[in-house]
Amino acid sequence: MIVFWIAVVVGTVVAVAYVALAVQAFARVRQEVLAAAAGNHQSELDVHALEDERNDVFTWKAAGAVVVSTTVIVLLGVNGLFWYVPAVLAIGSSVAVVAAFLIDRRRTI
Repeated sequence: MIVFWIAVVVGTVVAVAYVALAVQAFARVRQEVLAAAAGNHQSELDVHALEDERNDVFTWKAAGAVVVSTTVIVLLGVNGLFWYVPAVLAIGSSVAVVAAFLIDRRRTI
């Protein structure tokens, strides 16, 4: 039961940070887009280069995600102890997104 309450506290802290940083990032991007529109400045984005760059990496990441997800689902049926895995993975992925927001914010300042 102690693990549950630790997860609740950690999850709540991560969720608050996640939402706060997401709102800040959205406001920053909105401000940049509105400033660019007001200045009648539109930058061209090379979409084809981005698609080519991402296609090579995306396939193996998607395949890996399917394998890991299937493994987690199978483990849930094996033992009740594995029911903690999805919660830990969810908090871990949220921490990764929070870190990405912080890195992006630091890069734009």
